[in-house]
Amino acid sequence: VLPVFLFVAAGAVCGLLLLPSIVFSLGRIMGKVLTINVPDKWWLHPTVWIFGLPVVILIGYLVTKIEYLAWIILPFMHILAIGLPVVWFLYLGVRGLGLGSPQRMWGVFGSGLVLGPFLIMLAEIFAFGVVTVIGLVLLMRQPELFQDVINQMEWLMNSTPTPDQMVEKLAPYIAQPPVLFMIFIFAAAIVPLIEEALKPIGVWLLIGREITPAGGFTAGLLSGAGYAFFESLALSSTSEEWIMLVLARSATAVIHILTTGLMGWAMVLAWKQGKYLRLALTYLGMVALHGLWNGITLFTAYTVLAGDLIEDVEMPVLISSLGSIAPFFLGLITIGAFLALIGANRGFRESQSNRLDEDTALISTSEL
Repeated sequence: VLPVFLFVAAGAVCGLLLLPSIVFSLGRIMGKVLTINVPDKWWLHPTVWIFGLPVVILIGYLVTKIEYLAWIILPFMHILAIGLPVVWFLYLGVRGLGLGSPQRMWGVFGSGLVLGPFLIMLAEIFAFGVVTVIGLVLLMRQPELFQDVINQMEWLMNSTPTPDQMVEKLAPYIAQPPVLFMIFIFAAAIVPLIEEALKPIGVWLLIGREITPAGGFTAGLLSGAGYAFFESLALSSTSEEWIMLVLARSATAVIHILTTGLMGWAMVLAWKQGKYLRLALTYLGMVALHGLWNGITLFTAYTVLAGDLIEDVEMPVLISSLGSIAPFFLGLITIGAFLALIGANRGFRESQSNRLDEDTALISTSEL
């Protein structure tokens, strides 16, 4: 029951976050200019709220141990534990930079929150189907193994196995090198190619609008934040290992926000200044970063599989060795992405300041 409550809470908060976009859009249709007046209070600052994250996680962890409280309290802690890091990373990326009109800001965020995940899901289902068909064609060359796989699939469809039972049944096949290779290619290459193209859906919808490269960066951050929030809520809606999931999703959020922001910047440069080579290189760089993150995460997962769950299945030595040091590299990537986000924000702010100084000098010269 608890995962259902977590998932429903996630859907409800995503729906509420779409309301501002609806309100501002209706206002524009009706010819009314709506604005947001946020009080300048210290306790509303995102950096203040992020210090409350450990408390939220602690409360969430404690209530998971009390079943009759968990389904009431954990959904709220779940939303806060996922949302606070996303808001903080977004703030670090956009501070000092213009976000455009409220309608554009909330529209871009809403696109990343709902439209991006929907399109990505469709594309990944199609890609997974293609990979599965290729795998089955290759598997048919081994009739005995193919029949064994068919029997296991029938067992899965005709029963309600627990996660441990599924792992026990599938582990011997997952541990096969060809299967490992196909899973790695799908997760570390195909998925990043799809997601890095569609995550900045909010920026794609601004084609033809008046927007600067810095505006493309902030629009990308907004779209990436929406996607990161939705994905993290969806993938961590379980009471099992809740604390580990929300911490891992916080690290993933900074990757999504950074890569989408840089893609938005490169996209506007391509539209406005014809720098399509830079867009292509940026896209490949973001795909490489995303693929590296996914690949290292897979090594970690396989190390877990090689542990107590499937002791009788021998994992390849290379994967087991890499999996043992994978968390260290994930930490380095997270720190690097965090510093890169702060550095990109500083660079854009300095660029805007220099441009403002140049404009001021030109105005003074013209007055003279």
